[in-house]
Order: sequence, then C-alpha cells, then structure tokens
Amino acid sequence: MQNVLLQPEKGIFMDSVTSTNTIIKGKEFPHGTWIVAEEQTAGRGRKDRTWEVFGEEFLIFSGKIGLENFDAGPGLSLFIGTAVCKTILSIYPELTRDIKIKWPNDLYRGNKKVAGILIESEIEGSFMTLIIGVGLNLYGKNESIPTHLTDAGFLNTNPNRAGKKNEILEKLIPFLNESILLWKDPEGRKKELILLNELLLWKGQSVRYKENGQLQTGVLEGLSESGSLILKTPSGTRLDFIDSPEDFHSLN
Repeated sequence: MQNVLLQPEKGIFMDSVTSTNTIIKGKEFPHGTWIVAEEQTAGRGRKDRTWEVFGEEFLIFSGKIGLENFDAGPGLSLFIGTAVCKTILSIYPELTRDIKIKWPNDLYRGNKKVAGILIESEIEGSFMTLIIGVGLNLYGKNESIPTHLTDAGFLNTNPNRAGKKNEILEKLIPFLNESILLWKDPEGRKKELILLNELLLWKGQSVRYKENGQLQTGVLEGLSESGSLILKTPSGTRLDFIDSPEDFHSLN
C-alpha cells in the first residue's frame, strides 16, 4: 500500500460525535479523510483522560493517515505539536513568544493550556494507520472556563481577532502533512528538533514530578534526538523520559 497523507478535499463536518478519533477509525472513512465536529460528548486525551473544549470558538479535529513502514516514535506527538504551533503563528504572529509545547502533547499560551493532541495508531503488516486528534480552544472569555480546569485557557481573548477557525483549519492540513514528512526524513527530523527545543515549555527551569509516589525535582534540559525528555537531577544524573512523568510541573 502507498502512503496517504491528509487530503484537503476529504473533509467531513459533523454536528455532534462521541469522539472524532473514535469515529474516524471506522472503515467507511478512507485514509486521507479528516473530520471536524461542533460537539464532542466523550472527548479523550492521553491515558484515557477526558478532553473538554469550551468558549465561543474552538476546533475539534481528527485526521486519518496511512503510512508504509513508518516508525511512530515517542517524539511524533511533538512534531504534530510544531505543526499546530506553525498554524497558530501563521495567523497570530503576535503570539510568537507566548506559544509553547508542553512535552509530550499539549500547547500552552503563557501558563495556560490551549490545545491538546492525541495520536493513536493501528498496524496491519507493514502498514500503519495513524489517527491524529487536535483540540484547540480558539476564542472565549476567561470567566467561561470551568472552575475545575485551573490551567486551561484560550488561544485568543480579543474579539477583534476572533473568527479564525476556517483559516486555522485551512493551514493546519498542510502543516500536519509536513510534520509527518519531517519525521520520516532524518535530516528534517534534526532540523525540526532544533525548533522544538526553542518551543519547549519550561526548558532550563526547575521542574517537579512523581516517581513511585515520591516527589522528585530536576532541571528540564531539553529533548533528545528521539524526542524523549531530558532532565538533570540535583545529583547531576541525566534522566530520559519517553512518557510524561506523573504530576509534572514547573517550580518557577
């Protein structure tokens, strides 16, 4: 089978779904298809966490890609994150210093989470089906944020800069395809990791996390060539994480 990236003309718009990631896995949706929903009743994040969108403008998106002999390593979600960042900054260049990627799959504006990414895969022989889910809180008023979501926020709170959903979607498709091609290309991957290290939230800062129920601290040094997270402990030991540690937060 041949590689099939997202096709701009294969978009499907739905009023309400349980989860766009779940729906698009269906055999009736060929590779290259993408779905946008106006409502998601059972949105999912990593590790079976729930994902909520809110505000006056948001994007609920999932795309289905088919790839032959593809290695979806731990850093792939970061490359999808850079695609979303590039999309955002192409429309909101004034946010260049504000938008960061929290390893491994969230986007922050300042200290508030504005987007989440969920990647799922299915393999048949040497062929991989890759499902890319993106949830983005585009515009709203801070007082509309549910009180239990203390770190949540909006990409934009200025009504004069609202109404960009269609433009975001139009630019997102090619940037997502580009991120897959960059991941597949060794030289492209190296160059993109330079950008990722620049966009990495809390880089150079002291962070805390839990390991075996014990609170630990370290300095976030950056990303490895595979996209794993590099922390340096107070004793000078270097740790590589391929999955997000529990209770991972900045101490600054």
